[in-house]
Amino acid sequence: MDYLKTLNANQTDAALWDDGPLLVLAGPGSGKTKTLTARVARIIERSEGESFRILCLTFTKKAATEMRERLFNLVPDARNRALLSTFHSFATDILRQHGSHFGLTPDFEILERADQVSIIRRLLSNDPNGFSSVVSAEKALDSLDFLFRGLVPDEQVASLLKDAEVGKQLGALFSAYKKILLEQNALDYGAILYFCETLLTTRPRLARQLRTIYKYICVDEFQDTNIAQYRMMRALAPDREANIFIVGDDDQIIYQWNGASPARISELERHYDLKTIQLPENYRCPAEVVDLANALISHNGERAAGKKPLKAMRSLAETSPIALERFDDEVDEAAWVAEQIADHLRRHTAPNEIVVLARNTKLLERVGNALADINIEVHVQRRKSQFDSAPLRLIVSALKLVAVRSDEQIAATLTKALSDCVGSSIEPDDLTAWAAQTNGDYLAALVFLVFSHAAVPEELRSSIKALSGGNYSEFIRKVFDFFDAQEAIELCQEGSEAYADYSAEREIWRGIVRDLGGDDSAYTMSLGQFLQELALANKSPEAPSSAVRCLTVHASKGMEFRHVYLVGMAEDQLPSFQAKKAGDDSREMQEERRNCFVAITRTMETLTLTYADRYNGWRKTSSRFLDEMGLSVKVI
Repeated sequence: MDYLKTLNANQTDAALWDDGPLLVLAGPGSGKTKTLTARVARIIERSEGESFRILCLTFTKKAATEMRERLFNLVPDARNRALLSTFHSFATDILRQHGSHFGLTPDFEILERADQVSIIRRLLSNDPNGFSSVVSAEKALDSLDFLFRGLVPDEQVASLLKDAEVGKQLGALFSAYKKILLEQNALDYGAILYFCETLLTTRPRLARQLRTIYKYICVDEFQDTNIAQYRMMRALAPDREANIFIVGDDDQIIYQWNGASPARISELERHYDLKTIQLPENYRCPAEVVDLANALISHNGERAAGKKPLKAMRSLAETSPIALERFDDEVDEAAWVAEQIADHLRRHTAPNEIVVLARNTKLLERVGNALADINIEVHVQRRKSQFDSAPLRLIVSALKLVAVRSDEQIAATLTKALSDCVGSSIEPDDLTAWAAQTNGDYLAALVFLVFSHAAVPEELRSSIKALSGGNYSEFIRKVFDFFDAQEAIELCQEGSEAYADYSAEREIWRGIVRDLGGDDSAYTMSLGQFLQELALANKSPEAPSSAVRCLTVHASKGMEFRHVYLVGMAEDQLPSFQAKKAGDDSREMQEERRNCFVAITRTMETLTLTYADRYNGWRKTSSRFLDEMGLSVKVI
């Protein structure tokens, strides 16, 4: 257990925690992942020969993969003793095994947003004078997501709205939507947790069985949990003395829009005989940045009782690592930031060691354009939930068609992707005509179509034939071999756009497979399970190491950079207009303060804050958070 020797006193106390509920309040840069991993490794090593497992739940595949790699490096035998998973993957696994209670089969589909909206539109069209007269299908879906996250019982939905009739209509829509999901053997992102929690609470025998398997439960980034995730955790560990190890930081709650709440830690204290260990030591940031962070967050009232300030583990620098700059407008602000970054690069700073942060994407795009104008490669982060390139659309829709061979909509998507890939018009009606001869079996029809159409290359025909024979891993290998080779040809043809996004999405696919344990693990899953994991995975491209990153504060969570530029430090930007409207002491304003806290604590070496007197032509004042941090403005 040499790894315990690398921990400080507070980290060691947490890693040596044995039984009972523990809350680890871990500030930014405090080594929380190292501490959690050391604790899991120690339990596994001391219990050699025992059969119980440890469950570690987190929020992103990336975080679960990082913990898994760290743990397996410390204790290779941990592979059979610990499950490191996201809440959604774990819930999906439970529903795969026990969803029959709702009529679900193990290969249920996880719907993309476009599919969800389509269902809502269909429901609303059947009642044109109902809920559709109040909101669009997209807004209605947002309301349903809220109901799923909050585990709102059907009979309570109407009471949530001031207009009783509209509330009644929303309740009816919620019931109808859930019914259609189950009839179609499908779930959406919010419904996964909703039905899993329902299963665990209505089938206590199943919950007891899981507690027998998972003697210890760990939750990372607990502050991000919504009601559905919290109650799912409670169903797994209901006893006041449960072996539950919670890691979180109430000063980093920035997902209130998704159901996270400062009240969640208070709920923990009500439900468990909770002990608390704090990790206030900050190893990441310069001492000056730690001082700013402490000054800022002290203005929040909703903090854990007895919360200690961050403790800087680095000495003060000879030259201040903090700069604050003011500009006439956002154009000047963006141009100056771009020039400062160019200066860093001229001094051989690696592009991926620099980040530009902002509260909203619009400001990031302006800085990104300013960087591009001086020929600096830039990556502006945008979240994607599905693939856009024709090759990846073809692969995913073909795999889905195997699972649901009679689905006309999937068949149409596949036909369009195939047409885009081969550069020849292949109409959905072409596939439908063949399906008429195969009793509606669109997969069998696809085989006939590709072998009859002269524009389809032999390699694609061979791939689809392998798929129709039930070998989806062989299909994936063959079709990627073809597309990889085809991309190289396309890139040599000036003006070709057929493979414009393929390279980036190919890397995303590789990353998803790596997170699932590599080819041997991913492609030995059942097709249904593989498609479910694929649906849950983030499709956003990773920034290349050659690019400067521009990220929203939310997207930067869990990251660190040598040089941080936080732009838009003005009222109505950070804090937002909505927070100002809610009031100085509102939950919205406190969350905006936590956004700023998270942003500045990404810093490893230098922090530069900027704001302008005008945004979009409107005069703005400097952010109140600058005053709270005790910073004075330098006029440019």
